[in-house]
Amino acid sequence: MFFPVRLSWTAAPAPIDETPTSSPLVLEGRVEDGAGRAVPGATVLVRHSDGAGTVRSGTRLAATGVADERGRFVVTTVQPAAYRIPRDGATGWFIENEGWHPWRPAHLHVIVRAPGMRSVSARLYFRRDDWIRHGAPTSSILDPRPGAGGIERAVYDFTLESATQPASTYSAYPTPSIAAPPNWPV
Repeated sequence: MFFPVRLSWTAAPAPIDETPTSSPLVLEGRVEDGAGRAVPGATVLVRHSDGAGTVRSGTRLAATGVADERGRFVVTTVQPAAYRIPRDGATGWFIENEGWHPWRPAHLHVIVRAPGMRSVSARLYFRRDDWIRHGAPTSSILDPRPGAGGIERAVYDFTLESATQPASTYSAYPTPSIAAPPNWPV
């Protein structure tokens, strides 16, 4: 059975400030297959918060690059900032009961796609971020350096598996087994 859903704003959405709040960032690298061959035409999509830690949709906070014939790509965007996740509701309960902090380090969400290949999704963090000490995988840490015009440049390479090969079981973010939290009604 299908129930139509109608949404309406109880208040008008807040206007989006298009003023840049962060310095430029260039992410560059190479997309290759498991044998080290270039994957030309692969798309690299980057999404992130703005320089104030605000997460919202918009072209300024998403950028795309396409790999050339050598598999090289360049994506120009802005430096993201750390942000605080809500501490109320179920998320707040979980954070408090697990003893976690509500701050997330600055990071990029990256999705790499190519025809005939399995897509790769990654979160890339920054070495100089104050919150990085809270468990980002070493293999996912960027170390941007000043490049032309003083613009920070970071390098990261991606390896895609053929869609015809069995999927890898490796994950940079192991998923723990999930059990009911203590004091949670079963």
